[in-house]
Amino acid sequence: MNEITSRRQFLRQSFKYGAAATAGAAVAATGLQAIAPHKLFAASPQTHAWPWPYAKLDPEFCRKLGHDSYWSGKGCSYAGFHPIITALRAEVGGPYYNIPTELMIYGHGGGVGWGMLCGALNGAAAAISLVCEKKTADMLVNELFAWYSETMLPTDLSNQYAVEKKYGINKCDQIIPPCKSGSPLCHVSSTNWCMTTGEEITCADRKERCARLTGDSVAYAIQILNDNYDKKFKPLYAQSTTATNCNSCHGEKGTHVNVLSKMNCIQCHGDPHQGS
Repeated sequence: MNEITSRRQFLRQSFKYGAAATAGAAVAATGLQAIAPHKLFAASPQTHAWPWPYAKLDPEFCRKLGHDSYWSGKGCSYAGFHPIITALRAEVGGPYYNIPTELMIYGHGGGVGWGMLCGALNGAAAAISLVCEKKTADMLVNELFAWYSETMLPTDLSNQYAVEKKYGINKCDQIIPPCKSGSPLCHVSSTNWCMTTGEEITCADRKERCARLTGDSVAYAIQILNDNYDKKFKPLYAQSTTATNCNSCHGEKGTHVNVLSKMNCIQCHGDPHQGS
């Protein structure tokens, strides 16, 4: 290939790509009007600014619905989100009919079984973030996670509902032994319960335990949302002393600055200062 031929090919290619770029710019300039007819749905003339409106909800109705939703086959994260959105559909209406609660299905088992954030917390926290601006959502979700970590779950009330067969779906009418997880992580919470009770992770009681604590988590999320709505929310739970001590050296204001967490480090990692 001689130099003249190469130059001609280069010019032809430049013209072709230049024409394509010009055409692309023309499409962009028209706001993609040329392809608009191919949209599946027309744009809704009504939009809803975030955060979405909130109305006070009944935590006990949602506690029971959270438990029952767990047994829907859609998982714990869906069950943490669905009751709050369902209640808001009844109390507020409007935008809440346009959000499929199945969007939280991925969160089951700490994220499709990866054992990370408890799905009940994931779903409830998503609902909080939908109805609160970031600063408030951070405060409430922080309280929810800390409450979960430090509370004996399932609660006595959740167990009592089962004994009295007050759930819509009654898989078990026995008291499920409660325990404190010390962590918002699914695998820590579930395994800690198994070690406490001697049960296996696949047993029916472990699943019912998750159903009941899902209802508990939803109810607490609504309790703090209602308190915030009434402008009387006060956090009751704080970062553990162990986590505070670890972060004093390893946190963002420490001397090592290599940890970003509020969880109890020693629970999983042991205490390196004690050689454990």
